[in-house]
Amino acid sequence: MRTRTKLLHLCSISTVILIYLFCAIRLAIPFEVPWAHVVSGGAVYNSIHSALNFEVGSVRIYELFFSIWFVGMVVSLSRYFAQYRRAMRCFQDMPLVKSRRGQELLDGMVGKGRVKVLKSPGLKAPCCMGLFRKRILLPAKDYGRDELRYILLHEYTHLANQDIMLKILIQVLCGIYWWNPLVYLLKKDLNQSMEIRCDLSVTRYLKEKERADYLEVMLKAFCESGLPDKSTGVACLAEERSKSLLERFRIVADLEIVQKKRVSVFAGVVVLVLLVASYSFILQSKYDPPISEIETDEDAYSMDEETSYIIRQGDTYILHTENVEAVIDEEVALGLQEEGFTLKEGKQANND
Repeated sequence: MRTRTKLLHLCSISTVILIYLFCAIRLAIPFEVPWAHVVSGGAVYNSIHSALNFEVGSVRIYELFFSIWFVGMVVSLSRYFAQYRRAMRCFQDMPLVKSRRGQELLDGMVGKGRVKVLKSPGLKAPCCMGLFRKRILLPAKDYGRDELRYILLHEYTHLANQDIMLKILIQVLCGIYWWNPLVYLLKKDLNQSMEIRCDLSVTRYLKEKERADYLEVMLKAFCESGLPDKSTGVACLAEERSKSLLERFRIVADLEIVQKKRVSVFAGVVVLVLLVASYSFILQSKYDPPISEIETDEDAYSMDEETSYIIRQGDTYILHTENVEAVIDEEVALGLQEEGFTLKEGKQANND
């Protein structure tokens, strides 16, 4: 969806990210609200329900699927958190020193002491990390003033937008729904959208020449970084592949998109309404109960709108079935008419 730049001509990148977060929340919190309306899933849902309840030995199919899902979730989340710990340990063991020049430049732009700027010879590309102790990490190399400014603004924007938290949460969602390919597409597109949001935030007030310089900085970082860093505990300036980087270039070069305003209150309200509305309908299978469970020895009979009807004689309503006739009140008669039962006047019923 995002790859078509027409969408970004209609709404801001922040609105697009809000839509992705709506999808993620809907997947992560599948609860039922009191006002939810049950909708029949039709024959397809009935077939799925029957297949899932099929017993293999003493185990139902849905119990087997749930066990596989749970084991896969535990394995997937365990692998991710092990990878996350290794990445954090790697950064802890890495020789890091304060970048005085970078720190002074960042403090002058965003305020003193908000984020630490460190450098290390072990880094290939700039990145940022930390949920609480926020840090920007730079390779141990000499940057030009403008080049360093663009890098610091890009990484600081990641931290200000809580992008690292979003990366972790979407990775956890991928671990829970490890079997669903749509979740991985959501992760990929959300990561790219966050990079685009940073690009647009940095370049919104830049002149054309300055935007070209910013793109040159991104390209240089991409070429020097080698393979992208896949750990989700950091946000890296050059972690996207060449195709994604080319998309970012095209969007930053599009002045109409760059000047697009941030997410509006209206867009936020629309997404919130859609989120609430998505919980208001529940698809379920629907079956007619077996006749043997309805017609018992206790004078209970089945009826339907094809073989039964209502007779009105003056102020009296009579329900006529194949087995019995019974007097019903007006409210019940009206309810049955809404369900499709035919109302006949007394004379008409006698003629039938």
